[in-house]
Amino acid sequence: MSTANQRLCQLLELAEHGSQGGALAGGLADLLFDGNCPTALRPPMMALFEKAVRQCDDATRVRLAARLGGHGDLPLDLVNEFYLYAPARVRREILMRNELAGEAGEVADRPNAARLVAEARAPGDFAEQLGEALAIAPHTAGTILCDASGEALAVLCKGAHLDRATFSALALLKGMPSDDPSERLCVFENVPEHAAERLTRYWQTHYAPAHEHIAAAE
Repeated sequence: MSTANQRLCQLLELAEHGSQGGALAGGLADLLFDGNCPTALRPPMMALFEKAVRQCDDATRVRLAARLGGHGDLPLDLVNEFYLYAPARVRREILMRNELAGEAGEVADRPNAARLVAEARAPGDFAEQLGEALAIAPHTAGTILCDASGEALAVLCKGAHLDRATFSALALLKGMPSDDPSERLCVFENVPEHAAERLTRYWQTHYAPAHEHIAAAE
């Protein structure tokens, strides 16, 4: 038996025994990313990898996201799962793939911008409020707000059809490091609109239910 097939058998055994998180996802990534997975087994291994990824912790997602660059054969829903954890060069690839992809359906109704800015100014858990307003999980909203570059927030705002002034106010209030307002606006302008809509829709329909399900199970 080849080394690749031996490794594959080991991973299938892990999956059969209910292994979750980093060990299974990392092993599957080795096979899928490095071209060691037999062609005939690639579709089921990809499906298993997607399932394993959704059970990973954030630190594992960061490690896996760093390896995504140049893998245009991976399903778009899978790479979207990694956007919030990916380095800048991989994020750009993900945005471009979304920009070139077809429609993903309508995003939730645009939230009240003035109310969002007022809530961002007030004490309390803004991630909870942002998640509720934009129909995404609080965990997702919190991860977006922790992105120091502001790009994830720009994606969410543009995808939800909030204007750049609203984005700029939220970014300033939530600590995006920039002394130059034009720098924040450039972040917003550099996000492709269709890509932002697709990613926002993804967070609303795929990402949020997955995290809520895990939280409920815990």
